[in-house]
Amino acid sequence: MKILITIILSVLIMCYVVAQPIYRPINTVASWYGGKADGLVGKLTASGEPLDDKALTCAMWGFPFGTKIKVTLGNRSVIVRVNDRGPNRKKHPERGIDLTKAAFSRLAHPDAGLLKVKLEVLDK
Repeated sequence: MKILITIILSVLIMCYVVAQPIYRPINTVASWYGGKADGLVGKLTASGEPLDDKALTCAMWGFPFGTKIKVTLGNRSVIVRVNDRGPNRKKHPERGIDLTKAAFSRLAHPDAGLLKVKLEVLDK
């Protein structure tokens, strides 16, 4: 009986591990959004949270809300949480992530515009 339980538990653990997606680092282009000039601060994001340009959050397709992403530019990095959808794929197909102004500022000055960054999924 103990052997049977051990086998069943082993199979269940293997199934769980195999079912977990493996995310490799993604090289993409980052921009920032949510400045006072664009009028989005305080508006609801796709997750239902108000957009806070001082929070370390981002807009991104393909990952559930709440996913933590490490964004790296050279020797600087910032960890952000997905709480919105974007960038606009029709207008900006080259962009992979929109950071809040606060998150972008941890990597470069906002005047830099677009950054070539590496993304790593930390938690989903």
